[in-house]
Amino acid sequence: MDCSQTIRISDREYILRFHEKVSMQRIPLSGSLDLTWQCNLNCIHCYLGKKSERIENFVRETSTEKWIRIIDEISEAGCLHLLLTGGEPLLRKDFFKIYQYAIRNGLLVTVFSNGTRVTKDMIDIFKDLPPQAIEISLYGATPDTFERITRVKDSFKLCMEGIHLLLDHGIRVALKTILMSVNFHEFAAIENIARNLGVKFRLDAALFPCLNGDQSPLDFRVRAEDAVAMEMSDVDRYRKWGEYYVKTQNLQHPLSLYKCGAGVASFYIDPFLKLHPCLMTSKPEFDLLTGSFQEGWKTVIPEIHDKNQSIDTCSNCEKIALCGYCPAFFQLEKGDEKICSEYLCEIGKHRLESVCNFQAEGES
Repeated sequence: MDCSQTIRISDREYILRFHEKVSMQRIPLSGSLDLTWQCNLNCIHCYLGKKSERIENFVRETSTEKWIRIIDEISEAGCLHLLLTGGEPLLRKDFFKIYQYAIRNGLLVTVFSNGTRVTKDMIDIFKDLPPQAIEISLYGATPDTFERITRVKDSFKLCMEGIHLLLDHGIRVALKTILMSVNFHEFAAIENIARNLGVKFRLDAALFPCLNGDQSPLDFRVRAEDAVAMEMSDVDRYRKWGEYYVKTQNLQHPLSLYKCGAGVASFYIDPFLKLHPCLMTSKPEFDLLTGSFQEGWKTVIPEIHDKNQSIDTCSNCEKIALCGYCPAFFQLEKGDEKICSEYLCEIGKHRLESVCNFQAEGES
């Protein structure tokens, strides 16, 4: 066929078709490898629970060779986007061996870090094989607030030094914060740090319990109304939420309990080589020490979407695209994946009010 007769489609349409095909064929396009639960900080809100308990599990964490094997298997299965996370992944002595292997396997790698472990010795490797981004948690704009959360002296200084070291050498950095009562008063200043550095920034206010059931992180939640006000305080975020709602408000949601891409196009593997649909759900689970990724992905992980008892009050709710609906979140907070979180419901209510104002502004 003559090239001039080739049918062309827009980038956006191509991406939509691509993701539709990925979902239909259950291709594990994106995944997270939790390389370690060890961390040099001791954050008050950490979902991994008490640091002392994680230290006890250190000897069970996966070896370099096994992570290399997993990277081969997920690459063969179709994975493209890979997150290396923890804990603090840079604590692993073999981090860069795993990192380099993933990138040379053709994976687009993002690293989650607290920024305090970045050294000059690491820079050459990141420059040689750049990540998609190194995403760093910035919990405060001052040492006092930051270290009230991390409970480690000089951690703010080390974090900022790590951020500047990466940026000074052209490594792409993104910043994020968890909005909580301890740092709420500094949110604007935290966002200004990101703005002045010229890096992407995101926030999250939906604190959830520890994976072991400890509810103490919820003590640091801010009021849902205040959290949404902070979200909408930025004009660009406000516009994106409004546009997102316009695009999704008439979509038909699946009748199954889980309506997300977990176990459809994404997966999570913990430090002990247990494969899960996502970080927040413990079941279904497949032990990658006893079988291959493809075996677990095809036979066990799909079970998450076999749960057909949807939550009627949520399925028919106009806020479902805005609240952060997540049965795994409900399980951690309420002890039952079919009992929705009042906090997320309130978040959805206030977001809906904001996007309705956005629509009204567009019509006026």
